[in-house]
Amino acid sequence: MRQKLGTQISAGFALIALISIFLVSISANLLINRQFEKYAQNQQEKFSENLAEGLSLQYDSGTNGWNVDYIHGVGMYALNDGYIMKVYDKDGGIVWDAENHDMARCHQIMDTIRARMGKVRPRLNGDFVTHRYNLNQDSTSVGYVDISYYGPYFLNENDFRFLDSLNHILFVIGIISVLGAALAGTAFARRISNPIAKTTQITKEISEGNYEIRFKSQIGTIELHELTQAVNHMAESLERQERLRKRMTTDVAHELRTPLANVSSHLEAILEGVWKPTPERLQGCYDEIQRISRLVSDLEGLSQAEKEYVTLEKEPVELLTLAYTVRDSFEQELASKSLSCSMTGETCTVYADAKRIRQIMDNLLSNAIKYSYEGGEIHISVHDFGESGVLEVEDDGIGISQEEIPLIFERFYRTDKSRSRKTGGTGVGLTIVKALVQAHGGKVTVESETEKGSRFTVVLPKGEDDE
Repeated sequence: MRQKLGTQISAGFALIALISIFLVSISANLLINRQFEKYAQNQQEKFSENLAEGLSLQYDSGTNGWNVDYIHGVGMYALNDGYIMKVYDKDGGIVWDAENHDMARCHQIMDTIRARMGKVRPRLNGDFVTHRYNLNQDSTSVGYVDISYYGPYFLNENDFRFLDSLNHILFVIGIISVLGAALAGTAFARRISNPIAKTTQITKEISEGNYEIRFKSQIGTIELHELTQAVNHMAESLERQERLRKRMTTDVAHELRTPLANVSSHLEAILEGVWKPTPERLQGCYDEIQRISRLVSDLEGLSQAEKEYVTLEKEPVELLTLAYTVRDSFEQELASKSLSCSMTGETCTVYADAKRIRQIMDNLLSNAIKYSYEGGEIHISVHDFGESGVLEVEDDGIGISQEEIPLIFERFYRTDKSRSRKTGGTGVGLTIVKALVQAHGGKVTVESETEKGSRFTVVLPKGEDDE
């Protein structure tokens, strides 16, 4: 059966607290009882020793007599506490005997103590034992005393009340601790579950198309903060993709509408006899159809590049040689804008798909030509950095604003729509570049400043010829 996270955390806190307090209470109870039993046993021994020491002072060496009245008082006091005393002189004669004085009282006290200890300590198996202590004055024996008490120890009513009170206190503390743990667990569970519940609600709304929603509360827990930030980033990405999708629809419709309208009007005029099908007019229709074909080709290229698994036919590719080949293939486009394209670098061989690397270079150089001013300069360089090869394409064209740099690799994103239309761009070239570079395990970055140009850097791992 499913339960809320908050309920599970609260129940877990309460259960852990209950088990912990139970174990602590049992341990404390056993430890305290054991220590108290040792304390009671030590007290009995000390009390008996003190009795003997006090009795030795009741002998008068001058008269060779005993202070029987004092001994009687001490003996009756000790009897009430469970100590049965019998005092002898140095010749073994009885000076004072509690049993002879009040046998019934002695037996009553002994039976009471036996019954009490047998009830509360049945495993003790104790009974009254007699201990003999010498009575000395100035290192001279004046007699001895036999003191009988319940051994190995016994507890009086006050002792039992103390232990009962202690157990009650531990029980109350346990109940309070469990309740406190439950309350703390509830508060802690809410602190954890509320952001998760809110995040769940936000993700549901995102799944229903509400990409503008965000998690705005501040969270102190690192993992939960990262979770909410990830959800916010996902929402931002989806919102951006949705804007790009709508923009793509508008752009594709616009790109298709103009050439289709031109071809349609030209053919209609020819069919109705308004125009003659001259080579120039047919060439115009052909150019418009080619424009549509380029757009479809770009869309197909993007689809292929963004496949989850791009099939790469890897082989050794020498980047500098390939860069020269690509530059030569754009000689006409460079000349049409009076652009100069210089080359520098060193030989660098990577294990890659030559056709895909050629496509990356084509797109980067084509992009540089499109956004360079008349008479501008383009520079291509190749570097070998040991485990990777680096290709750089730099221009001094219109550049890209800092706000738009994170977006230029998005599908159908164009930094300047009016200029892009003039150049015929569809906004997928850099997206294809990024997808192909990532398929090779590399990365592509850009540095740019408005009106000062851009520099695109492609880092490709060399790889190994393991096929």
